[in-house]
Amino acid sequence: MDSLTYSALIFEPVQEHSYSRLEEALPLFEKDPNCAQIVICCQEDWLLKLSLHPHQKTMLVQMSKHPYVSMVNGLKAVCEDSVLVLDLNRMCKLEDKQRVLKKLQEYPAIYCHASLQGFDTRLLMFCLQYAIEQNAQIENYTQAVCHFGDTPLVFLE
Repeated sequence: MDSLTYSALIFEPVQEHSYSRLEEALPLFEKDPNCAQIVICCQEDWLLKLSLHPHQKTMLVQMSKHPYVSMVNGLKAVCEDSVLVLDLNRMCKLEDKQRVLKKLQEYPAIYCHASLQGFDTRLLMFCLQYAIEQNAQIENYTQAVCHFGDTPLVFLE
């Protein structure tokens, strides 16, 4: 089976340790030839810090005060059909990333843990658009797929 080309979408959880975790996580995706881009949704202070020292494959998107707007803007920046969604509350391990990518070749909605999921980008956008139509309050992509998608999540053990 061919390797899956994907985008990584990282959300800043605005915690003290977040920036150091971002610095640890970036090489995991920068060195991966199958990772086409890294989208980082972050607050303005991180935008300035990250723009002073640009990273390969990286696109910066400013977070909104409203989680839903940030989710849509982050997803609109994704260029690949598959996306890994990460937050920095928990460090992304190489073996978890590989497991999600492998399963994502077979199924469009994968849940590894609260800080790492994989999705078909079109499924995610459809679920977010449907959430807009329903005027739903959602806080993350997993909620959007669980509540508004016909595709259940596959949970990795």
